[in-house]
Amino acid sequence: MAQLSVNFPVPPEASIPQGLQTVFLYATIFAVVGVLIAAMVMARRYRSAVPVLMVVAGFAAILLETIVTFLGHAIHPAPGQITLFQAVDRAIPWHIALGYTAGFGIFYLTLYPKMVGQSLTRPYIWKTVLITAVCYFLGEAYPVSHGLWIYYDYQPLWLWHGTAPLTWNILNSCCMLMGATLMYVTLPHLKGWKQILIVPMGPMGALMGHAGAGFPMYNAMNTDWPHWVLELSGVATIAMALLLVWICGLLLTRRWV
Repeated sequence: MAQLSVNFPVPPEASIPQGLQTVFLYATIFAVVGVLIAAMVMARRYRSAVPVLMVVAGFAAILLETIVTFLGHAIHPAPGQITLFQAVDRAIPWHIALGYTAGFGIFYLTLYPKMVGQSLTRPYIWKTVLITAVCYFLGEAYPVSHGLWIYYDYQPLWLWHGTAPLTWNILNSCCMLMGATLMYVTLPHLKGWKQILIVPMGPMGALMGHAGAGFPMYNAMNTDWPHWVLELSGVATIAMALLLVWICGLLLTRRWV
């Protein structure tokens, strides 16, 4: 019986660009402060701690980063890095964790008023996901092209090496939506102290979205299969992500009883 070879390529040796890291660190700090202020204003308006807890859930979602970057062959160069934590052979810097906080927080807060008003529509959900994917594509162009984080080895649907592969843009948006869906489905049952359960739904939903849609790509990338198979795995991953967005849309447009 033929056996498949596992391919865990060695990451390239690189140091994090110090000046760019500093710029991104301060930029993400300001972004988080702005998102927290918006969350507190929203919390006061709706008389609920949920908006603030959603931002905290965005910070907690950083736990996803070590797993997906290991399986998906990406790194944040460790030498010179202002590190938050290390796991799964990956060092995660503070600016990425704060970027998660701001990015996920904005996504959740955009949906929250419509969650409470039960006015979410499927076109609005699709539009939000697609705009988020485009923002990922455009937002990663400069840092990726200047080595702040690196995608390496053969990546499916990598049209321009100066930014993230298309698979990553779609998966990142999908995992945000999955977290928001968990929050929406459980929100009517989260009274009082139970609202703290919003926080673990950040990493739970993020991992469900990334792994639930990305498993064709992650499997193929870690074998010795030919490149055309990897490209097909990227197409399958995007198809799975779109299916998951559709399913989340069904759940997010259901009205609470």
